[in-house]
Amino acid sequence: MKKLFLFSILLCTFLGFSQAQNFYWVFFTDKQNTVFDPYEYFDAKAIERYKLHHADLYDITNYPVNRDYEQQVEALVNENIGESRWLNAVGVMATEDQISLVRELPFVSNVQQITTVAQPTLYSVQEHTPVLDASLTQVNMMQGEKFQQRGINGKGVRIAVFDGGFPDVDTHPAFKHLRDNNQIVKTWNFATKKENVYGYNSHGRMVLSCIAGIMNDTTMLGLAPGAEFLLARTEVESEKRKEEVWWVQALEWADQNGASIVSSSLGYGKELHNLKDMDGKTSIVAKGAATAASKGILVCTAMGNEGDEREWRMLITPADADGVLSVGAVSSLDVREYYSSFGPTADGRRKPNVVACGNDMVASAKGNFTHAQGTSFATPMVSGFAACVKQMHPEWTVMQLLEEIEKSANHYPYFDYAFGYGVPQAAYFTDNKKENKHSFDLVEDDDYLYVVPVDRDDLHKLFYNVQNGDGSLQNFNAKKIELDSLGQDAYFRVSKKKLLYGQTVNFWYDDQYAQYVVGKNKLPAADTSMASYKSRDNYDYMGPDSKIFKRRRSHYSSGLSLNASFMLPSMWTPTGNIHQTNRLSRSFYFSSNHNWQVSRIYGLGFRIGFGSSWYALKANTDPAGLCNLRDPVPESVVIKHNMKTTQFDLEFTHRLVLVNYTYTKFYVEAGVYGDWITGGHLKTKTEINNVKNVQIEKRYFRDGINKLDCGVRLRVGFTNVLSIYGQYRITPILKNGVDLPKWEIGLQFF
Repeated sequence: MKKLFLFSILLCTFLGFSQAQNFYWVFFTDKQNTVFDPYEYFDAKAIERYKLHHADLYDITNYPVNRDYEQQVEALVNENIGESRWLNAVGVMATEDQISLVRELPFVSNVQQITTVAQPTLYSVQEHTPVLDASLTQVNMMQGEKFQQRGINGKGVRIAVFDGGFPDVDTHPAFKHLRDNNQIVKTWNFATKKENVYGYNSHGRMVLSCIAGIMNDTTMLGLAPGAEFLLARTEVESEKRKEEVWWVQALEWADQNGASIVSSSLGYGKELHNLKDMDGKTSIVAKGAATAASKGILVCTAMGNEGDEREWRMLITPADADGVLSVGAVSSLDVREYYSSFGPTADGRRKPNVVACGNDMVASAKGNFTHAQGTSFATPMVSGFAACVKQMHPEWTVMQLLEEIEKSANHYPYFDYAFGYGVPQAAYFTDNKKENKHSFDLVEDDDYLYVVPVDRDDLHKLFYNVQNGDGSLQNFNAKKIELDSLGQDAYFRVSKKKLLYGQTVNFWYDDQYAQYVVGKNKLPAADTSMASYKSRDNYDYMGPDSKIFKRRRSHYSSGLSLNASFMLPSMWTPTGNIHQTNRLSRSFYFSSNHNWQVSRIYGLGFRIGFGSSWYALKANTDPAGLCNLRDPVPESVVIKHNMKTTQFDLEFTHRLVLVNYTYTKFYVEAGVYGDWITGGHLKTKTEINNVKNVQIEKRYFRDGINKLDCGVRLRVGFTNVLSIYGQYRITPILKNGVDLPKWEIGLQFF
């Protein structure tokens, strides 16, 4: 029996080298016969954290994976990547045949293929000469000097940093204080299963410097140089599929070793995920982050740098997880970095939570410093901020900590999907205050809401959004209020005609917040002079395509296009009742296009156009009586006539959208059209004995043309750039029973 079992293992191993390798999570049914002592397993700081959150130290998720189960799976696969206590699973590399054998094991509850690929959310690096200032924008933006003045630097708070490596951290002068004071408590390289993390990807060094780096022994790059650190290498460029396993393992390692905060500038997005997966429940890393939050760990994670990518623009996972602090990037308090990803989550929850400076001074190679840009660096800035708050309030639970950081942000309670609640401010904690100014008056008349600044000499940017009854945002905007050069007026208005009953309009301007609920609020009356001012009738759209919002609204679009088409030549001789045409017969017209996208896949529209058609006819006879020639014409005489018509075109369409990304659409349209022909022109050439242009006659021709023709069109379009269409004309153009070809094919350029 043992020989047979050994033979099956050898056979599986041989097959493993001849078949494609995939990565899988293998989930177990139970944890029978496992033993667990939390007081031996957990660091003292972890036990303290569990007690603060009233979390169960003996929770079944903390028990180890059944080692016997793991060994039996290990015997059937090519590689055991690592196990997860929280998931009660093991990550493996195996062929399809091997994983089929694993599925048959009685203690295996489920097998899930690992398809995610992690990416550091680094955006760009710029070489820069170190500055000698005592403070930097990245620190000042969050009022970091207020923490420094009170000696708050994250002391005693343990932060776990996950990244692709930490080269030079053991030698770089920016981290000398960490080495001298033994503040790097533990390190672990999950790829090599060894302690050394001081090499590999420089992204980790730059991220760590945004939490605890000090430049020139005086200038703080981050807010928490006094914190303790756990450094975990979870990313390897050549082992992308394994990184999900290592990331979850790193969370459990951080939990075991007493981390209160995790800083992760890593994410999983468009590489192998869909937008609908960003719901906080689908990805394994999101599940792991949510579990960490339930155990009292604040996970700070980057929103991602997809904000300017047409086919994504949304946040990446685990920023979609519930209970994590998701961080976007700004260049100043009220200016979003163009690359910073947008919220909400796919299931409509509000993200990002906050934003921070995304263009930061960081530690670079050989003891130098440089500038780096991305949500990768906004995230550790917030992690350091959170450590300072945790130092001030060690009694706060993870949810209290998260909520108070949100409340400290400069826009709170205003929220939108680009800025979250804004940039956290230290004064909220050190001075126990937040600006609450009277910066504007909100008034109304029958048609508009008006935001009227109090101080006309110091005008700022206005933020406002339209909120649906379920809390989702239909629209969000940021506009600079400007002074009218003629009337010296400064105000901003929103049309009520574009609002629905029960919707809420939220405003934030210069540290003042106000709300207006449509149909319920009653505001002071606006000055009558405002009603005549038309230039600021704004309800502009800012942000990603509304398809990623929880509720999709009807969307109107319009534009101009050029249409060019060719008639399909008749495939028979002109002896019947249809003229034969050559391939030069063509039409051109311009149109104004209007479309209402009623739902994600269905739309209605119409087009109004004006253009001309040229018909190049070949005929030796004149069956329509157009040229007043004798019939039949002698063989030595060849008659060619070209007819031109001008017409107005009206088309009504139904649109079916097959592919609908942010800026990429593929659709099919079916419609009916009618042309009102306003005039005709006939040019006749007569050739005798092969002598060309012997006789040329030009004359207007109206009586022989029907004024109205109609037909059907089918159009296949790609985005708002190009479409191909075909049409069939139902009614005849010429009278007297003689007609021109009915089929036409063309291109439409937007």
